[in-house]
Amino acid sequence: MSRKVLLGYGMFAALSFCTQGYAAEGKYEGTISCFSGPAEIIQQGEGIVAGSYASTAMIPGQEGTPYYMTTGRCLGQFTLINGELNESGSCQLWNATGDKIFGVYTRKGDPAKAEGTWRVVQGTGKLEGMTGEGKYIPIGAFAPVPNVASACHKDRGTYTVK
Repeated sequence: MSRKVLLGYGMFAALSFCTQGYAAEGKYEGTISCFSGPAEIIQQGEGIVAGSYASTAMIPGQEGTPYYMTTGRCLGQFTLINGELNESGSCQLWNATGDKIFGVYTRKGDPAKAEGTWRVVQGTGKLEGMTGEGKYIPIGAFAPVPNVASACHKDRGTYTVK
């Protein structure tokens, strides 16, 4: 058997037996989550912008929490009317073993300063019965890329895994 085949089987076996243990409840604070993906934008005169986006989420998280090394997909929409942001959406996050978290978020106010809220709606696999809530705030603005939404947030909150 070739080394590549053996390496492939070894990696598959290691991932199959890889288990992530989570505390039944906990806090996370100061973690960073980043998102980027295509955006559709409309502008209606001066000071009125609306859009939607589909982004990929990359969350290093804190080891021992359900958010540790998760990836995901988020869908959202926003309006920015005379400097007032109104944003909402949902995210599906998953870890290396396939456990998933589905949550919703919202953020209103000054786009540079407004804190958003996050709420876990459902977990699957080892995260079945998960609940949680948190807050997030952008850590700064990235240089704009046409038709792309990009952001990183500082996150904090609590969770419970049953």
